[in-house]
Amino acid sequence: MQPTLSGTQLGWFMAFAPITIGLIIYLVTYATKRGEGSIVPPLGQSFACAKCGKRSVREHMVPANFEGAVAWYCNRCSTNRT
Repeated sequence: MQPTLSGTQLGWFMAFAPITIGLIIYLVTYATKRGEGSIVPPLGQSFACAKCGKRSVREHMVPANFEGAVAWYCNRCSTNRT
């Protein structure tokens, strides 16, 4: 005896399959993305001056780009940089 799928059962399957698959895709995407940190470093993270070594928060430091690398200088050393 082979089980058969009636028209009503097939209709229910076709109605709920896209919703179920969509929810599965959404939940998998959410689970993989929730662990990623933000691009911006958190406030209060400290950086050391590249010249004198003084530590300060990023908002009080001056960035300088050197061929793709970023060096951070304190306000005092950024004006006397050579």
